[in-house]
Amino acid sequence: MAAAQPKQERNAAVFMSLASIFIAGMEWLDRPAPGEITEAGPVWYETFTLALHAAIAILLLIGLARLGRMTADAPGLRMPFLLLLLAGLAGAAYVVGRDLGLV
Repeated sequence: MAAAQPKQERNAAVFMSLASIFIAGMEWLDRPAPGEITEAGPVWYETFTLALHAAIAILLLIGLARLGRMTADAPGLRMPFLLLLLAGLAGAAYVVGRDLGLV
């Protein structure tokens, strides 16, 4: 069971990174045009999405901190996973910034 943990962590990191990049892409495509008036959503929904996207960003940061242990058995995967985690983190940061109204 312990031997499968790094592989499970790598799979989780790939899934979270790809999901974060996908969500950021969908947010970018759904952005309003300059000067367009948009209606605010319900407060509970905005709070929920902010918490969800912030949790994804935190989990990606944890994955980044555990990168050395995740790729200890496969050192050739360290750079691709680093780039994937950084791209996912950038996507998550963009979505959290959109949720907070900073972007």
